[in-house]
This record gives sequence, structure tokens and C-alpha cells, in this order.
Amino acid sequence: MINPLLILFLLGALQGAVGWIMVASGLTGDAIYVKPTKLALHFIFALGLLCYCFWFALQLLVKREQVVRNSSLRKWNLSILCILVIQLLYGALMAGHKAATAAPTWPTINGDWVPDRLMADQPWLLNFIDNKILVHFIHRGLAYILFVLIILWSVKLFKTKGSALFEKTKWLPLVIVFMQVVLGIFTVIASPGIAAGHWGTFEWMAQLHQLTGMLLLLSLVWMLYIVRRNK
Repeated sequence: MINPLLILFLLGALQGAVGWIMVASGLTGDAIYVKPTKLALHFIFALGLLCYCFWFALQLLVKREQVVRNSSLRKWNLSILCILVIQLLYGALMAGHKAATAAPTWPTINGDWVPDRLMADQPWLLNFIDNKILVHFIHRGLAYILFVLIILWSVKLFKTKGSALFEKTKWLPLVIVFMQVVLGIFTVIASPGIAAGHWGTFEWMAQLHQLTGMLLLLSLVWMLYIVRRNK
């Protein structure tokens, strides 16, 4: 019990330090917003802390006999989880850059499936964190990839029989990712309605989109905990 609590303390301290670095980036010169990259870093560390707390709680609550053994499902889970972490990182960059307003259309991006000027900035590596259109394009693309992968994975989950707890919860990732995609679409479409000092439809959609993304992450962590490798 001591080691997990110590890890929680260290993760919390690290999160506080990263949070200050993020805030400080908005206090230099005439800056009025924090830097998107530091916002994204702070967000990812916060999610890491959240996932560890959740994992720790599962260790205390879930009994050994409720675990399912299936190495194939677990490999799918880990792969999807890795892609989701990248997606959440780009979600934070979307928020930091307010990149939804750069292409408030769907299903195309300003009328194009593959927009121009994806690599307009120099040096070209900066495009992946600073170019709003490329950030938007990657975020959308990863959303489609995750949606398809989770559908395919869910088909395998539904065909697998396990404990009562597994049977009751194996539908969660599929339902949540569907909600996440729908909220993402409405968030982008509502982005032209952004007004300084006004909380409107876009803000509600954006907050729900972020919350659902966190729930999707936790649902994958849940499945990772309850579905283990074959002995």
C-alpha cells in the first residue's frame, strides 16, 4: 500500500510542476494564452495521474476470479490505447491552438479531404505541433482510425465469454467512442459561434467532447485491467 501511495504523491507533484510551467508560458511578454504544447503536456500528465488512480482503485475492488484471460484482446487493447494517447495529445493541441475554427466543416476540411498547406511551416517538424490545419487533419484522421479499430475490437469482445463483470462492461468502449465522434463533429461545426466572454454551444460541446475522451481512456484502462494475457 505504501508504494502506490508514494507513486501517487510523486505523480501529483510532477503534475503540479508541469502545471506551473504551463501557466508561466502565458505570463511572458504580451502573451494572453498558455503555449499549446505545454497545455498538451499538462493534459497528458493529468490523464496519466487519473489512470494510475483508477488502476489503483481497480486493484482494491476487482477480484482475481473476475479477470478474463485473452492475449489477443489485450494486444488490441494496448494498440488502441497507444493511438488514443496520441489522439488526446492532439486534442489538447486543438484546444490550445483553437484549431476547430481553422476548419469548421464536416466531413471535409474546408472543402478538401486532404487540405493544402499541411507542411507550410519551416522547419517542417514544427507543423506537427504549430500548424493548425495539420493538427486538425491529424486529430480527425486519428478519430476515424480509432472508431474503426474499436468497432473491430468490440466484435471480438462480444464473441468472447467471460466473467459477469466482463459481460456487463465490454460494450463500454464502443458506446463511448460513438458518443465521442458525434460530439467531435458537433464541436467543429459549432466553432464559428465562439465569442469572447460568452459561454455558448461550442463551449458546451467542447467540454463534453473532452470529458467523453477521458471516459474513453478510462474504459480502455478498465478493459486492460480486466482482460489479461493467457497464462
